[in-house]
Amino acid sequence: MRFSRPARPAKGALVELGVPKSEKVLATATESGSAQLVAVATNRALYLKATGERIRWDNVAKAVWDEPMMNLTLVADDGQGNGGRIIELGRATDLPAAIHDRVTASVIVSERADLGDGAAAMLVARRNSDSGQITWSVVFETGLDPKDPALITRAAAELAQLRESLGI
Repeated sequence: MRFSRPARPAKGALVELGVPKSEKVLATATESGSAQLVAVATNRALYLKATGERIRWDNVAKAVWDEPMMNLTLVADDGQGNGGRIIELGRATDLPAAIHDRVTASVIVSERADLGDGAAAMLVARRNSDSGQITWSVVFETGLDPKDPALITRAAAELAQLRESLGI
């Protein structure tokens, strides 16, 4: 996906957000009625001014854009839920599209696995946007106990089968 080239933010604003020179700025967002940056999307991560966070693309499970709000659902490196962030965007340029593109690009495979007895889980492989390492996660459907040993065993078997079939 191609993005219109964002207006280059002031160097000081990028430094303040912690954006390294080695990362390519894809899109920015400012506060409503202001030129103050609230978020910067680069080829490797999303930088949020309000929290001072750098969020890798593989740590964003879901992003929902309902103007002017961007609602992010996050996952930790172990694939478990890590809360969410809500960002109010003023002039967003291509930020929502850039987030969608980068999050989607981090997913290598996402497949629903039938675990029997009406239970299912999503098996997801994602590429770490910094290291390139592939990580797998199992996300059980709502209502299932992710600590149930029987479900864990069945999901592990499905995951092993999928990994073997894909050679990953």
